[in-house]
Amino acid sequence: MQKTEKYLLETDILAEHLTTNEVNNSLLIRLMKKGICFTTVLNAAELLYSAKNKKEINAVFKVLNSIKVLGLNSRYALEMNKYSLPGNSVRDALFSVVAEMNNLPVVTFNIKKYKNSKLKIINTQKL
Repeated sequence: MQKTEKYLLETDILAEHLTTNEVNNSLLIRLMKKGICFTTVLNAAELLYSAKNKKEINAVFKVLNSIKVLGLNSRYALEMNKYSLPGNSVRDALFSVVAEMNNLPVVTFNIKKYKNSKLKIINTQKL
């Protein structure tokens, strides 16, 4: 039996899907064909915060309804010190903890953001 791939998507992957002219060829669509896509409530909030009108808000909800959005649990706070790295924000550290504790590889266009972590980062160039 083949193991289903799972991915934790950073906001940039979701934003690319929302802004591309080739929606059917977005990285999000390609990942959804290969496995199960997750993001966090943090990423969902970033997208909704950036939406400028009802049409954009509806597009964000359409994307969020097609993937799994992970909530935040107080247990994540206990691991934050692992990711208090130079250049990391609290948001980046919390996202990293979610990835680690759920054993999910991170998919982002900005792999440098996580280069000092021990997280598995998916190279988007190979997808």
